[in-house]
Amino acid sequence: MSARPAPVWRHAGGALDCARGRLVGIVNATPDSFTDEGAHHDPGRAVAHGLRLARQGADVVEVGGESLRFAPETAVEVEIARVVPVVRELSRRLEVPVAVDTYKVPVAEAAIAAGAVILNDPTGLRDPEMARVAAAGGVGVVLTHFFGPPKVRPTSFPDVDVPAAVAAWASEALARAGEAGIPAERVVIDPGVGLGKSPPQDLDLLHRIDEVVALGRPVFVPISNKKVIGAVTGTVAKQRLAGTTAGMTWCLARGARIFRVHNVKFLRRALDMAQALVDGAPAEWHEVVK
Repeated sequence: MSARPAPVWRHAGGALDCARGRLVGIVNATPDSFTDEGAHHDPGRAVAHGLRLARQGADVVEVGGESLRFAPETAVEVEIARVVPVVRELSRRLEVPVAVDTYKVPVAEAAIAAGAVILNDPTGLRDPEMARVAAAGGVGVVLTHFFGPPKVRPTSFPDVDVPAAVAAWASEALARAGEAGIPAERVVIDPGVGLGKSPPQDLDLLHRIDEVVALGRPVFVPISNKKVIGAVTGTVAKQRLAGTTAGMTWCLARGARIFRVHNVKFLRRALDMAQALVDGAPAEWHEVVK
């Protein structure tokens, strides 16, 4: 099925055309990432990984200094020390936008000062001070849905129609962002797969992703290696690339346009093919060697 093109996503460094699928490559500058197990904790390795992701086709490179694992919260000064040197170096060397992933106001301020032009706050700007920082910095914003607080293992899941609840929340959150001085053109919607939701709820949310797309802003799907894929396929995080590809393709066909992923090299090719099928033609034809 063909989905209508999404609008642009403006950020402090310019704009990202979301008429076609886009990839956000993840740099986990943490010692406890659930996928890479701290492989890029060292700042030098984190920078090298970010540069590699851009070469492989990432449209945005996102740096995070705290895993959302159910573990003690990382101290602000520790998170800043992890994130800022990497953001500063990548923003200096990359032509693609650099994003920061944090729900802490001081970390966001420091990263924006270091060159981040996009803010991915997994709590969806619950803190009014974070909204103020985003507005003042002119950054692009990922507005994320999250049942419950971060870093806390849920003891139960809300008994609600999750896709409808997310769509209603997103409409209200867009209005609140506008009131805080963040225009809609700087906002994309992340439905929050895996954030306070059970695997069946996540699957329902992905299945009905078009209900979030209908709000008219680009939809940002952090599909990569999610628990719902493991629940469906019986795989651990490092074995979920096939499920990630299937989920990304499904969501693209229904209008989602931005995908937060770990394996950019493989998924860039998959996304290009999926986009060609949606559009009926590729962005570019290549000579076939054999």
